Order: sequence, then C-alpha cells, then structure tokens
Amino acid sequence: CQVEGVVTLELEFDLRSPQFINNPYATYRLMRDQAPVWRSPHTAHIYITQFDDIKQVLMDTSHSSDRIDERLARVPDSIDVALLREMLVDRLVMTDGVRHRELRRKVGSAFTAVKVRSYGRDTSALIDRVFAKFTDRKEIDVINDIALPIPSAVVLSALGFRPQDHTTLRANADDFYRWLAHSPESISERTIKAINSVTSMSEYLHDEVIGAADVPANSYLDQVRAEMDEGSMTPVEVVANLIGLLNAAHETTTSLIANGTIALIENPDQLQRLIEQPDLIPLAVEEMLRFESPAQVISRVVTADFELRGVQIYKGELLALVLGSANRDERKFTNPDSFDVTRDEGQNLAFGHGSHFCTGGGLARLEAIMVFRHLVPLLPKAIIESAPITWRPTPAFRGPEELRIRLDQVAITIAEFGGNWWQSVNTHHD
Repeated sequence: CQVEGVVTLELEFDLRSPQFINNPYATYRLMRDQAPVWRSPHTAHIYITQFDDIKQVLMDTSHSSDRIDERLARVPDSIDVALLREMLVDRLVMTDGVRHRELRRKVGSAFTAVKVRSYGRDTSALIDRVFAKFTDRKEIDVINDIALPIPSAVVLSALGFRPQDHTTLRANADDFYRWLAHSPESISERTIKAINSVTSMSEYLHDEVIGAADVPANSYLDQVRAEMDEGSMTPVEVVANLIGLLNAAHETTTSLIANGTIALIENPDQLQRLIEQPDLIPLAVEEMLRFESPAQVISRVVTADFELRGVQIYKGELLALVLGSANRDERKFTNPDSFDVTRDEGQNLAFGHGSHFCTGGGLARLEAIMVFRHLVPLLPKAIIESAPITWRPTPAFRGPEELRIRLDQVAITIAEFGGNWWQSVNTHHD
C-alpha cells in the first residue's frame, strides 16, 4: 500500500467509527507509521500525522487558513449562509498575512503576558468561590460545576462582559462549533442552529459593545469601542472575533480541565505525585494538553504545489493537521501513550504553532493551573460515575460529553495527612 511515502487509496483509516471516537490514538499510530501523509478517499483531505511535518506546515506562512469556502460548500444551496460567511471572513483564525497580523494585534491585546498576569487575582478569587461550594460534597459534575462556568466567567470578565451571561453564550458557542466540526446531526440542522446562534450572539455583542451606555474602563470592550469610533475596526470585525474568542475559551479550556481530570483519576500514581509535589501542576497541565489535546485537528489550504514524504500535494487541496497524533508521536516524546506529570520534553502542539498560535493559550494555562491546585486534593480514590466515558462525536475536538465523579472523603483525609490513600478502604456507598 505504500512505496517510499506514496500512499495508494487501498490504505484506509476509519476516522468516524465509534471505536475511533472512543480512542483515536491506535489509529493515529498506524497512520504515523504506515501513511504519515494520507489522502482520504472520502473527503480528499490530506492527513498529516507526524510531529515534525505538522510543525513544518504550521511554520510555513504560505499555507492559507482561509477555509471559508470549504466550510460553506457542505451546506445545501437552499440555506442562506450569508451571515455565516460575514462572520467567518473577519475571524482571526480564517485570515492570513497582513490582514491576520492586524487582527491579531487588536484581538490579542487582551491576552498578552502582562494582561494575563493581571487577571490572576480575580481568577483566583473566582475559583476559590467555586470550590468553596464543594466542602463535604459527595459528587461533582466536573463539566457543569467547574469546567464550563470557570473559563466562561474568566474570559467574559477579562473582556469586560458580565460573567453571569456565560450560560447563554456557551449554548450558542456549542451550536456554532458543532457546525464547524463534524457530528452525527445533519449538516442542514447544524447550519440552521449555527445561524441562529450567530444571530443571537451578534445581537448580544452589538448591545454590549455598541449599544451599552458604558463599559468597564480599560477593558477590551472599552478598547474596541474606541477603535470602532476611530474607524479602525468595523462592528462586524468586532462581533466576529469576540465570537471566536468566546468559542475558543469555552472549547479549549473546558476540555482541558475535563480531560485532565480523567487522566488523573485513571493514573493514580501520577495523582499521588501532584499531591506530594503540587509545584508540578504547571508541568502536569502541559502533559494534559499533550496527552488528550482538546483540538485534535486543524486545517490549512495549500496555496502552491509541494511534495511531502514522497506525496505530491496540489494547490487548493486541504491539509488536516492532526495535533492529537503529533502530541503522541514517539519520534518526539518518550513513551507517548503514558501520562507523566513530570514530563519535560519541549513544547507540544496543543495550541498550534507559528503565526496562528492560540491567542488565549496563556489564559487557558493560568486557569487550568489554578483549577487543578484546588481539584487535585479532592481526587484521591474518586471514581467516574458517568463511566463509560462518552466522547464528543467529532474527530476535530476531544472532550467528554459529561463527567460526574464521586469523591471519597476518607481517602481525601488520608491523603491530606500524607497517608497511603491507595490502600484505604473504599467508602463509596449511598
């Protein structure tokens, strides 16, 4: 099936099966070994799965991030997608070159290292309030109690919005991302929901940015209002990129917290290391990003013919860069299928690389570190009540549909005093 990197259509990988959604990593390993550059006979996407190849593509600014036509081509002609096109044209992640640099300078101003550090105190106070509710709790709904409300409230507060609005915005963000990715629901249904969600979010953001009597001084909203007054940003640009920021904050950080919690529960030896050495938590967060990357696949459009590993790739073709595979590549990481909170082998690709490196990555890391400093002491002998885990039905993003855990207060107490909680009597009962 493969001669010097040239892959025939006889070699096929099923990237939609329930088995793949449940655990894509065995398939990724086969792809890396047998067809690191693989042209899908069904979608015509060219899947690239090795770390160095993906990093090379991400560093090459000649490849385009403008996938608008590809996204909209899937939609039936009977549906008017003008609103979706308007939103996508002005999104940071869909632009290239000078246009991208201009938008990144404006949009990224809220997420510089200095800005992120300034959010630390308020973020810490918010997380303290959330975890104060868990005293003597027997069960935690990790997604709805922690992984959804905290990132939503943090990014809204950082941008200058009302944190209490996160529930409505999250629902709209979910509908939009299910359209961008793939899910079992029909493309027509997903598109209509996406249009409704964009309409709702646009109306909300228009009221908050343009129609509000005042906004918090020196906030991001204050800045973009000033730029609109000056004419350097249009209302559509503002709305499109705020939607992108809110979506990204929900998608990435929520899955990072949920996936990291699962990894710790399923690897009690690594949990014990963090209990003994909480200073390892920042490294552990990097390992969570590597081990179960929230964004599994990102795309690029080829702008000029080139060859990679003996495979000829042509202008206009679509590259699917499998970050989830790159971060499990044994050519880059030692024992990549093992979860190791002490791992320190260089940067993973969970937040991308190059000019499109995730704008909000610093804030996501800050939130996750603070969350796990509170959550780690609660996890000794915790069990996943919602097992078996149902993973979201899209290969592009990885995270559980739900995550309810049962706590063991006896094991928590034993661990707090340095005891061997692994051998403690299981006290899970009603």
